[in-house]
Amino acid sequence: MVEKNQHFFQNILGIVTVLVMVTVLVVIAGCLFQAPEKTPAASSACSADAGVCTLPITPSVRIEAAPQMYTPLMSSTPGIGLTPDASGFNPADAEFTWNASYGYFLDWSSSNYTVSRLSEPVVNHGEKVYWSFIDVPASTSDPVIISVTARDLPSGQIIGSSRLTLGWEGNYTVRVQKIE
Repeated sequence: MVEKNQHFFQNILGIVTVLVMVTVLVVIAGCLFQAPEKTPAASSACSADAGVCTLPITPSVRIEAAPQMYTPLMSSTPGIGLTPDASGFNPADAEFTWNASYGYFLDWSSSNYTVSRLSEPVVNHGEKVYWSFIDVPASTSDPVIISVTARDLPSGQIIGSSRLTLGWEGNYTVRVQKIE
């Protein structure tokens, strides 16, 4: 019986040894032979000599707005701060045109904290503007639509645009509803 148990123990020990060795070999093989990283397909802008590929990025503009809710009774801000978030192009090479279906735009100079009303349409180079209002419109069922359009200065072509929808909550409060 003892001899039979020793034989069984030796068989189990042999199986465990083989399993440990296989595991070690798999780990070593994984470290030595890693799968190649997925790379994007080469475009016509690839240079084999330089080992570099440039992938085109579609230019886009998106309006960033804060705060998400505004009333002229707030003392912390003169309006909803609006900043164009540009990607795929250099904002320094573009001009941004702002329009609103209701209300007006403001500049809040941080150097001396003065607020000044801007004439519409507002044209700038991507600086932050503020949207505000004083009087309630005839119908608060109509949302306020704010748009920004980016134009390439050298060519004059439109690069991208974005729209922001503000909905009325009562008479003196608006809330950001949708950014397109």
